[in-house]
Amino acid sequence: MGSATAFRCVFFALCAQVVVQGIEWSSSIHCARRKEISPCTCSLENSMRYKKVIKVTCEGMVNFQQVITALKDNFEKTVYIELKIHDSTLDDLPQLSFQQLGLNISQLHLNHNNLSALPESVFAGLGETEMLSLTDNPLCEIPQQILKLMPRIKVLDLNGAQIVNITSSDFQGLKTMHTLTMHNNLVRKLDVNSLPPTIRYLALSSNRIPNLNGALRKIKDLEWLFLNDNDLETLDGELPEIKPPFVVNTHMKLLQVNNNRLKRVPQELRQFRNLKTLTMSHNQIVSLDGALSTTRLLDKLDLAFNNISILYPYDFRELLNLGDILLGHNRISNLNGSLLPLKNLRHLNLTHNEIVDFNLQEIRGLRKIEVLDASHNKIRVISGKFGNSVEPEPKVQELRMEYNELRYLRAGLTGFKGLQRVILRHNVLESITADDIRGLDDLLFLDISYNYLTTLDGTSQVILPALEELRANHNWMVSLETDFDGLPKLCWADFSHNRILNVSAELARKTQCRLYGVNSTLRIYLQGNPAMCDEEAITAIKQLESRNNTKVHGINECPPTPPPVVVTTTTTTVTTVEDEEPTTTSASPVVPVTVVRPTAELVVDPPNATSSTIEAATMTTTTTVAPPVLTTATTRVVVPTPAPVKSKTTPAPPKQTTTPKLRIIEISEQLMPNEVVDVVYPLV
Repeated sequence: MGSATAFRCVFFALCAQVVVQGIEWSSSIHCARRKEISPCTCSLENSMRYKKVIKVTCEGMVNFQQVITALKDNFEKTVYIELKIHDSTLDDLPQLSFQQLGLNISQLHLNHNNLSALPESVFAGLGETEMLSLTDNPLCEIPQQILKLMPRIKVLDLNGAQIVNITSSDFQGLKTMHTLTMHNNLVRKLDVNSLPPTIRYLALSSNRIPNLNGALRKIKDLEWLFLNDNDLETLDGELPEIKPPFVVNTHMKLLQVNNNRLKRVPQELRQFRNLKTLTMSHNQIVSLDGALSTTRLLDKLDLAFNNISILYPYDFRELLNLGDILLGHNRISNLNGSLLPLKNLRHLNLTHNEIVDFNLQEIRGLRKIEVLDASHNKIRVISGKFGNSVEPEPKVQELRMEYNELRYLRAGLTGFKGLQRVILRHNVLESITADDIRGLDDLLFLDISYNYLTTLDGTSQVILPALEELRANHNWMVSLETDFDGLPKLCWADFSHNRILNVSAELARKTQCRLYGVNSTLRIYLQGNPAMCDEEAITAIKQLESRNNTKVHGINECPPTPPPVVVTTTTTTVTTVEDEEPTTTSASPVVPVTVVRPTAELVVDPPNATSSTIEAATMTTTTTVAPPVLTTATTRVVVPTPAPVKSKTTPAPPKQTTTPKLRIIEISEQLMPNEVVDVVYPLV
């Protein structure tokens, strides 16, 4: 629960406890005359324990005179009124007063009215007022002058103002005030003994307090203390002092000091035997050093988001009533048997720590534990399995170990009685064996997604009679054959985004989904598996759906068939004739040879066509290659000297050559589609 929400709960609960005395409820007191107090409204506040009052609400008033006009003389002076004026413009308030209303105001709320100054004369006639709320007004100091006019005030609400200091004179003479809330101000300094010693409920959260300066030392009856979101570095010597002959504090029940700069838990808490709720999250605490070892009535402990690296066996020695403990987001690597005394523990949160070996013997004997969260650690092994201890086994209902480094379970879950939910996603599990899940007769939900599982053979060898939901998505499984044989009541199975190609038509032969004792539909999710694109698998899936009321879900995401590309390899054999005896002749002309390469056929699925789609078209490319070299020809073809062909390149200049001999040359290359290559070579 956030600090602001907690303050509101405390505030309204305490407002309801303001005792209205001196008048009995009469049937003649009612709110029937609503038109006469318009635009204000009224309602009856009923309470079984306290006297009844009339709640009058005036919202969005243009001035205070409008309030006077609506309410004056419309209620008997013997009737207690709870007056709320909020979100209004009260610029004329300094010239008027609440005494002009002629009402017996027991509770006054002036919230969100942009009041920065409160003249003393305005509040004349409020001697019977027991509760004052000035929430969300830009007050820079505590209005001590008007408080002197309200000697019977019990509850003071100054939340959301701009008060900087609390001085020793601010609350003088207020002998009955038991509740003070100053959440979300700018308080930086508290004078020594500045707070009334009668305070039982104090809220100073969301300020800028660096130290308490002994302001709480003499408040011996303090029960609830909210100090969240400040700049406190220590509480040592700041909590209510314990004077002889007393040796313990029996009043403090709730202490919240979240989001400060505390480096340690005050040792004084050893004497706070009635403390039930302690929250110190988002601080810089390194260890507990046994400071809480004797807080016997503590029910909730929040130490999350600190720097705790070690727990000692005596840290929680006498905390027999502790039900919830939050130790997440610390640096804990070993529990050291510190949790063993917590016989009534219900919720254990160890998320985001540095545990590598989770030893189940650390929770032996904790029979009432319901939720165990060890997610986001570095757990590689679950050791110390149950079964050999004389201590009764814990009845964990929900086990969370996601985001760890588990590769194998090694029967680590064996012996858990009453386990209903197991979450193991985002580990590195490679297999689930029969021993890993044996004895989990109450298991309803199993999440093993985002691992490296290739099969679920274990579920076909061991019966999980109660399992209803199985999440195994994002693994490496390739087939589903007998995986459901041990899951007689399975209703949801998510195998999406695996590598499943084969699905047996007999997969659900032993499975019938039952919800609340009634037969229902088994739903299997296969999104993102190749089986959804395989004709044989689809046929098997249709047969599967015809049995035991089974339905397979998954959008067909089959990739488009790759387009057939015709690749042509052209082999050109060229033979030249060379005279044995060299003679002097004029140079032969360069003879171009044109090789036409067939056009490749390209089949493109129109819906998937993009701007990069190759359009089949005949293209002609002229390429000039070097004169062929002599190679070993696979095919010998004698080609006579070709007739001159008009070349697309400039012929080589005439030169002296010898009479050519017969030369066999093979030119072989892989041609691209739609090309026409001009091979130009000289006859030398």
